[in-house]
Amino acid sequence: MFDFERGPLKFVHGGKYPHCHTLFVDDAQSALIDAASREDVLKAVHQKNPIRILINSHGHEDHFIFNYLFPKARLMVHQADAHTFRDIDNLIDGYDPTPSERKRWRAFITEKCHYEVREPDRLLKDGDELTFGNTCCRVIHTPGHTPGHCAFHFPEERVLYTADLDLVRAGPYYGDVNSSIEQTLDSLERLAAIDVEVYLASHGRGIYDGDPDLIRSYADIIYKREEKLLEFLAHGPKTLEAITAHGIIYGPPRVVSGWDLSVSERAMMKKHLAWLEKKGKVCSEGDHFHRVL
Repeated sequence: MFDFERGPLKFVHGGKYPHCHTLFVDDAQSALIDAASREDVLKAVHQKNPIRILINSHGHEDHFIFNYLFPKARLMVHQADAHTFRDIDNLIDGYDPTPSERKRWRAFITEKCHYEVREPDRLLKDGDELTFGNTCCRVIHTPGHTPGHCAFHFPEERVLYTADLDLVRAGPYYGDVNSSIEQTLDSLERLAAIDVEVYLASHGRGIYDGDPDLIRSYADIIYKREEKLLEFLAHGPKTLEAITAHGIIYGPPRVVSGWDLSVSERAMMKKHLAWLEKKGKVCSEGDHFHRVL
């Protein structure tokens, strides 16, 4: 049933988008962090030890898909992402959709991800101590992926749940309107400084040795993307569309599990260009971007 266990912490692999892995805290105040893995397992743990607390690491649809199964549980999210649970349009706005894309997003999030308007019962903030009985964890605000993204440190168990700072080979995602490259790097640096034995993450393999070099290598992917972008611009000015088609992050445009990677590629390259302009390495002229030599 569980893919990793340490004391009261039990980890459930969830598969590909729109699912993610779930961390179950099996204690007097039983909790699910990111209830979006396997419906059968989540129902089984609820039957054995009714879920009292739902925690969302952030406000993305692939992390709350099964929240609706636990209407009596207290919902906890960081205050900076709480608005995405109060109104579906607040969530969709983060993807900067066209009118037709907004319509598709609304149908997908409602029908496939079971979105329900829900007022959080507790707004989390950095440094909060959460107690589930004999189990305690510290909330670590790690913005960048979203403004309210959080990780969760269980010091007694020496486990760190990194959520969507997920250590996957593709590298960090910061493609939302309010995502930030700089904040992502700062958050990763902060996580790398926490001494634990195990990292648990929301996607991919999900279970890693607590080696901070894994986090540093993951952060380095951001700089490698920057280097590849500068190298591409060294061959002459390029439009954002040409840069997107070049596929520095995800390769050739394609759709994976309903996710159009070219949309994310474009959004993230746009952020890289703004970041490089800020550092004086790129300038724009009309709709073309030039490398500054």
